[in-house]
Amino acid sequence: MEIIVITPENDVRKEIQHVNDLFKNGLQRLHVRKPGFSAEKARRYIQAIDPKYHSRIILAGNFELYKEFGLGGIHLNTDSRRSETIRQKVAYIPPALVSTSYHAWQKIVDNDFQYGSVFISPVFDSVSKKDYKASIDPYGAMKTKQKLAERNQYCPAIIGLGGVGIKEIEALHEYGFDGAALLGTIWMSGNPVATFVKAITIARSLQGQDA
Repeated sequence: MEIIVITPENDVRKEIQHVNDLFKNGLQRLHVRKPGFSAEKARRYIQAIDPKYHSRIILAGNFELYKEFGLGGIHLNTDSRRSETIRQKVAYIPPALVSTSYHAWQKIVDNDFQYGSVFISPVFDSVSKKDYKASIDPYGAMKTKQKLAERNQYCPAIIGLGGVGIKEIEALHEYGFDGAALLGTIWMSGNPVATFVKAITIARSLQGQDA
């Protein structure tokens, strides 16, 4: 069970310090999602992160920085996915290092690009957005995997997003998800690192059960 952390849209106090500490405590994938950042501001943000962790950073914008810093991948949202210009610019990046997001299970079934992982949301009521309510059938993870297996089609890793807190990690695992993406649960907590440690401890125990 993979635990992914998404950066907050707006900067939080000691954010870079927290990011480095998250990596120190086992974070393997940080999605840098800062829609208001220019390329230069995104560059400074990445430069402030210890270089030894750069390969664990996924960019959700300013894709030209992927090669500059030797990052771990990119994430295409709906607009980026539909932009032919952007698709051409990132075509050299291996599909396994590209993720995207959907709001319906059928989108995964109909997709013909072999993304490394797909985020689907909202699975639960959002922690950070009061009006962002659950609208995804959690049982769809297993159903989608079964459907693709029956068709002998590729299935990306399925990541649950939206309202995912500490208690929801185990539920996602039972529903057949491959990972959980945390945003509000981390950055709205009083101690982002301690909250992440709780999450990854649960995830590791679930992996032990699967072994």
